[in-house]
Amino acid sequence: MSLGFDAKKVVDRILSKRDYIVEEVRKLLRMPSISGTGEGIEDVAGYLRDWIRDRLGANTTLLRYGGHPIVYGKLDHRKEKTIIFYNMYDVQPTGPLELWSSPPFEARIVEDKIIARGATNTKGALMSTLLGFEAMVEVLGESPVNIIFALEGEEELGSPSMPKFVEDKKVELQEADTGLFTIPSEVEFGKPRIQLGNKGIVFIELKCSTSKYEVHGSYSRGFYNPAVILSKIVSELIDPHFGPKIPWLEEKTVLPTPEDLMLLDQLIECTPLEKMMGSHGIKSSRLKGREWYQAVFFKPNVNVDGFTAGYTGPGTKTVLPNEATLRIDFRIVPNIEPEDVIEGLKALIERLGFSNMVEVNVLDGYTWSKISPNAPVVEVAKEAYSDMGVKPYIIPLITGSAPMYLFTRVLKIPVIVTGPGHGERAHAPNEFITVDTTWKTASY
Repeated sequence: MSLGFDAKKVVDRILSKRDYIVEEVRKLLRMPSISGTGEGIEDVAGYLRDWIRDRLGANTTLLRYGGHPIVYGKLDHRKEKTIIFYNMYDVQPTGPLELWSSPPFEARIVEDKIIARGATNTKGALMSTLLGFEAMVEVLGESPVNIIFALEGEEELGSPSMPKFVEDKKVELQEADTGLFTIPSEVEFGKPRIQLGNKGIVFIELKCSTSKYEVHGSYSRGFYNPAVILSKIVSELIDPHFGPKIPWLEEKTVLPTPEDLMLLDQLIECTPLEKMMGSHGIKSSRLKGREWYQAVFFKPNVNVDGFTAGYTGPGTKTVLPNEATLRIDFRIVPNIEPEDVIEGLKALIERLGFSNMVEVNVLDGYTWSKISPNAPVVEVAKEAYSDMGVKPYIIPLITGSAPMYLFTRVLKIPVIVTGPGHGERAHAPNEFITVDTTWKTASY
């Protein structure tokens, strides 16, 4: 599908402004926007609202639905096609700081990398895409498509405002033909991924309190230990050697489909397990080969994110903890919904006899998203990569989560997640993107 303009002129403009693009990206990365604490959120939201209005000529505003603002706007040039550019301006906390090679909001360039929290996930791609739109308007005098901007500040919190936003702006959003979320998609250099879907997520906190105060450890034989209770629940959910034990979800799983299996070789080629392990310093993998990919990408999962109980300070303190907290996340695939997770977990806790001791708090959750590899937007994305001289790889489902279901399943608008360039260590110290990812993303 051609949009009727000379893309080469736009790309040439972008390449002539590479230093400017890098510095504009670094400027945004230097601005903290930690959704968990709220640090910098309002400043970054206001900055993006003004940037899109002043640089692109779009009508922009900040919408609030009880949480951090959504930067919403529209560049309407009365064109036949309309796209939604959805992305996130919030980031995860930075710690532990001692593991960073440079301050997380300095955006220091080291060799060919920009090191910063949010570099790869996903403020780097957000600003790079906006700079691509700016070059397009500069060269053409207008945008060849209408663009709806929806930039949220709560993705790392489970996107609680997004369902309210989609309900509020449903009529306007349904004018769009497709949606785009840009992110550096090259796990392997030169092999960009077009991601068709994502798993859903249910993030749950379990709290167990057995006494008002800590008790001397010598009495532990006669009382319940909250850490042991939560450990028992974990042991029922995950085996260290064999992985998740979630039969009430596994029995509903319908993936991988024959269509998914046809794309499995592409997935393996562009997502080498060894590179991922090396990037994160992972010592060993529980699964190997094709089995690893089928399990990780196409099966539901449960993971322990954090576990706190008792005393772990200097010296010794022999106590029976009075409370313990466990945080777990479930990742769900097509044919499984968040309610299936919650009902099954509560049934497990009841079967173990802990219902009166364990409090179940669902902190966030939403369902999965998946579109067909034959959707027209996929062909457009493939053509764009072809124009850049690279081969894209089609990924049916990614392991992570984002509220794409609001577009694909509520608004019935196909959305892809893609973008050229390379980044690593999302959510971890020394998160980075390569310098050339900035102008590559702008050119896409």
